[in-house]
Amino acid sequence: MSLKSIVECERNNLAKLMKYQLPNIFKTIGFVVAIVCFVTVIMNKFTLDSQILRLISKYGITFGLLIVSISKEKIEDEYIAKIRMMSYSFAFIFAVLWTFANPFIVYAVESLVDKEPAVLQPNGDFEILWMLLAIQVFSFHLFKRIS
Repeated sequence: MSLKSIVECERNNLAKLMKYQLPNIFKTIGFVVAIVCFVTVIMNKFTLDSQILRLISKYGITFGLLIVSISKEKIEDEYIAKIRMMSYSFAFIFAVLWTFANPFIVYAVESLVDKEPAVLQPNGDFEILWMLLAIQVFSFHLFKRIS
């Protein structure tokens, strides 16, 4: 097998992976999973206060948003693909800026509100993933509605 054919095979596999999307019905399933897990987080906060249930629910929200993010629209054309890529770009830029700014905003607010010295804390993995997926899903629907 020549190097050229190996490269072409890898390029074809990568192209298939980049175009992979779930059927449209999974968009509804993803929203249901995310909403149920979000309600579970809120109910857990006020009733059980279980760390395990909180963690499962938080990752359930992230998984539900991922399902929504990679699901097809009813009519999937080049314009929808362009809007999807715009929303991924917007989400990435916004999440990076938020990741840089949020610790300083929290530090400033805690310094003003609390009498104890505030501590500068970085963002967690869940917060960054959730921000990326939530901004992508909501900006995609906003861009689609605007156009």
